Amino acid sequence: MIHPFFSGLLQTAGILFMAASKAQPKKSRKPAAKARAKKPVRAPARKPIKRAALPAKPAKPARVKTNTRPSAPPPKKVEVKPAPPVKPQPVVAVQPKPVPPTGRAILLAPENAKFTDTMHPRFRWLSVGGATRYQVEWSDKPDLTDNYAAMSVSTEAVVPVEKPLRIGGLYYWRVRGGNEAGWGPWSSIASFRVMEETE
Repeated sequence: MIHPFFSGLLQTAGILFMAASKAQPKKSRKPAAKARAKKPVRAPARKPIKRAALPAKPAKPARVKTNTRPSAPPPKKVEVKPAPPVKPQPVVAVQPKPVPPTGRAILLAPENAKFTDTMHPRFRWLSVGGATRYQVEWSDKPDLTDNYAAMSVSTEAVVPVEKPLRIGGLYYWRVRGGNEAGWGPWSSIASFRVMEETE
């Protein structure tokens, strides 16, 4: 049999144990679940250990290739002689080749279909461009087939004394200009009649 003193101690200890177990809160399972959901804590990255720089190796000297071939001889010096001075050539003016006159003379006297009171009339006409000489023809034939001619360097000519015209005769005349290249075209034909000379 247990002594009443010890049994009382056992009862007191049981009561205290029961009270202590009731006083402790029950652990919830939810926090454990949350704890499981937490990401694992990563360990801090290790810093690389700096190694001491090794001394650089000395560069090898470059090999210089030597040319075993014989060097070419130096080029020969060429003496450049100055060109002789060019003498200026005289400028020669080229004259255009002359051509015969192209214009026709205009007759002035004796007037066409008029009278003249001399057997040695003076023929007159206007100058022709490019002409240096003139040829005059007159005849008592309309086509001037049987004619007399005279040369002149001016714009007039006179019937020669040894070949006087016939009084009362009807005469025809014309003129053309020329130069060293040849003769130009004839002028138109004019006519006149010789009357008796008056004192």
